[in-house]
Amino acid sequence: MGSPSFGPAVAAPGASCRLKPSPTAHALRLDALQVRDRASLQALLDQLPEPPWDVEVQADDVHLRETLLSADFVPYCSGTLFARRAEGLVAPRTPGIEIVAYDNGWADAFTVAEQKAMEGLSSLRELGSPSGYEWGAGQGSFRIARTQTGEMVGFAHADLPDGMIDWCGVIPEFRTKGIGRQLIGAVADDVKAQRGTHLLAFAEDGTNAAAFLTRLGFRAKGKKILMIARTHDTPGTIQGT
Repeated sequence: MGSPSFGPAVAAPGASCRLKPSPTAHALRLDALQVRDRASLQALLDQLPEPPWDVEVQADDVHLRETLLSADFVPYCSGTLFARRAEGLVAPRTPGIEIVAYDNGWADAFTVAEQKAMEGLSSLRELGSPSGYEWGAGQGSFRIARTQTGEMVGFAHADLPDGMIDWCGVIPEFRTKGIGRQLIGAVADDVKAQRGTHLLAFAEDGTNAAAFLTRLGFRAKGKKILMIARTHDTPGTIQGT
């Protein structure tokens, strides 16, 4: 599950980060990671629980990327960070669709919808299915779209109050009907209610997410690469998935 962009601070000579759960992998996210060199990175990692760990890296930060590669981190996803103000997002209602807060009692239905909506995404491959979001009721803003017959056809989860949308999708047969816009609009309302001011979203390369966000008034803020160090005992896999 996603979490706010703060957590316990960890530091070593020449290196520092904050720890939080990764929204895109079953891993400990090393947030705002800064390292001077390979030795300082190792000194930091020596203080952490066992991997998997993951890191979000600016695409143009060659030094950090190469330092992480030297410590057995590998890229698993790339894309672009987008942002816009939460205020002013107009989302007309889609006939026959209601947007409601998520309930953990819908876990099985959510997992089915998630698999359809997120099929092929690198982030879902790392999380595995079920992803963990099915138990996310009450954590941040978590909205779902459902039909009059109760079928779940879309979802959006965001941290509050910072507005980071970390899990959002609509199943293929219900796309291009305005449901995604409605979901983002509902999240924006939740962000504003918590006195947040902006929405942020990561658009994975090779998807139509960037075009969708651009239509909603988001603007690109920079390319990102997600890198992961998996468990030592089972290379190439996430323990427990």
